[in-house]
Amino acid sequence: MNFRFIVLITIISLLSGCSVFGPVKGPTKTYVINTVPCAVHTKSKSATTLLVSAIESNAAYDTTQMVYSEHPYQFAYFAKNSWAETPAQMLQPLIVQTLQNTHHFHAVTTSHSLAKVNYVLNTQLIELKQVFSPCKSEVHLKLRVQIMSAANFHIVATKEICVIEPAPQRNPYGGVVAANKAVANALSQLADFCLRTI
Repeated sequence: MNFRFIVLITIISLLSGCSVFGPVKGPTKTYVINTVPCAVHTKSKSATTLLVSAIESNAAYDTTQMVYSEHPYQFAYFAKNSWAETPAQMLQPLIVQTLQNTHHFHAVTTSHSLAKVNYVLNTQLIELKQVFSPCKSEVHLKLRVQIMSAANFHIVATKEICVIEPAPQRNPYGGVVAANKAVANALSQLADFCLRTI
């Protein structure tokens, strides 16, 4: 009886040690978001200069920890998997690169030092998490973007971008792959919004 109990405890311990959610031995794995759309719509060159302001994040995502959820209204962080930088820090240069690839703007910048800025793009990261259900896993990404006139600080247009991307694997790396695809999709929508608005 005692032997069976010891075997059972050992098996439970081994299984819990292999979980991607709980504490595990070994170094933390670090990932990046670095994907832009393969192609974006282009528009004739203009004299417009666009300032891409620093991205704001909801508190849960203002961290290098990777967020996941197994139940509605609940979230947690992976124990041994993290982002190289906060999602907001990784997203800002990707937004700049995507908008530059439209070839429409005279300049797309993150610097407030330019003498002439026509518009400001404000972005808020509302959600970036890997959602697990019994049969699948997917990444939920939500951004709120706002274009503002630099001349009078008038809000020209606002849009909420929501993307759900299936993960190829039910683990953190699958979430990273899905997050990169979701970001590329969202950036394509963001570029189209800017071209239609400005």
